[in-house]
Amino acid sequence: MRKGLVQAVVVMGLLTSCKDGKMQNVFASEDEAEEDSVELFVGDTLHLFDEVEKPPVAVDELFVDFFYNFAGDARFQNQRIVFPLLCKEGEGETKLTKHEWNEWNQFGEQEFYAVIYEREQDLELQNDTTIQSVDVEWIHLKEEKQEKYGFDRVNGKWMLTEMQTEKSSETPNGDFLQFYSQFVADSVFQREALAVPVRLILTSADEEEDVQEETLSADDWFNLRADLPFLNGALVNLDYGQTCISQNRKTLMMQGLSNGLQMKFRFNKEGDDWKLIEIEY
Repeated sequence: MRKGLVQAVVVMGLLTSCKDGKMQNVFASEDEAEEDSVELFVGDTLHLFDEVEKPPVAVDELFVDFFYNFAGDARFQNQRIVFPLLCKEGEGETKLTKHEWNEWNQFGEQEFYAVIYEREQDLELQNDTTIQSVDVEWIHLKEEKQEKYGFDRVNGKWMLTEMQTEKSSETPNGDFLQFYSQFVADSVFQREALAVPVRLILTSADEEEDVQEETLSADDWFNLRADLPFLNGALVNLDYGQTCISQNRKTLMMQGLSNGLQMKFRFNKEGDDWKLIEIEY
């Protein structure tokens, strides 16, 4: 397999813009935002914030559209958190003020998120406008812990209402996450975790029926791996309520927040060992 072809496909994916209501920025242009920021110094601050936040109703239909704006716009983000924010860890509870949140916030530089699922039909949950709650799991792989952010619809608007810190190994995806942590950190382990040959499926963004299939050797995979934005420090998983029953198969879908890049990595557990069996993008 030619590495140049892979690089071209990845670049094409990165340049693809989001369409059909997926991750659309509903806010004003940079020039308009600057004008707004000047106006904030005049008059009643609370009144001005009420006037500023008038996004289309669509921002609260699909959670992923809301999340795109929540992660990328600090002003909007502060308007969509129930302060003081309830934080749970073990038996303890604390509350985070707006100032403490802004000092600690880690959403601003997020470029990719993931969805871990078992059944393809569970992906339809991200297009369900009737869902009332979604958990965003910020998984710190090395520390083997995760922060779970609970978002709920409050009066029709998505709001962050709660945060909970827990051990990732004790969550329903715990076994897979322990494997994934070692998979992305250890190249020797990674090579052994490939179900060679690994199936590669390339789909066209414009023509759904235009599908190319190839197989990858271990060396092909590492050539491809060098060109991919792979989640290795922290894994941000969106939990829409997808099924988590089987401990023998997982698909990790990576989605770009500001572009149309989407990749799926399918893993099966063979005996006691997880294996990467297929890549699709």
